[in-house]
Amino acid sequence: MLLELGVFMAGLALLLLAIFAVPTLLQIRRTARNVEYTAKTLNQNLPGILTSLDEITTNLASSSMSLRGQIESVRVAVDKIVGIADDVVDFERNLRQTIEEPLVDTLTTFAAVVKGIRVFLDVFRSRTS
Repeated sequence: MLLELGVFMAGLALLLLAIFAVPTLLQIRRTARNVEYTAKTLNQNLPGILTSLDEITTNLASSSMSLRGQIESVRVAVDKIVGIADDVVDFERNLRQTIEEPLVDTLTTFAAVVKGIRVFLDVFRSRTS
């Protein structure tokens, strides 16, 4: 009787285990189907995604090269503008040196002549009066 009770209890435990295992097995089955569907979708879409990614990479590389060329063009233009500005500054400096010294000398001479004429007129007036 004890053996029968032990077999009955073992059978009942096995039955309960089977009943509680069914929902878990069903969930595992659904998860496996979802994984299979996801893998199939990924295998179908992955080549297109990789092609698009390759195009994006190519376009990005092309844009980068174009941008480098434009930056180089701008750098050359800026260097030319800097050179022109330096030339203008040098021209202004040379022009100032060329004109300023003779002009100052001329003005000094003119001021001396005017002062001399003024002194002459003052002396001439004082003697005639």
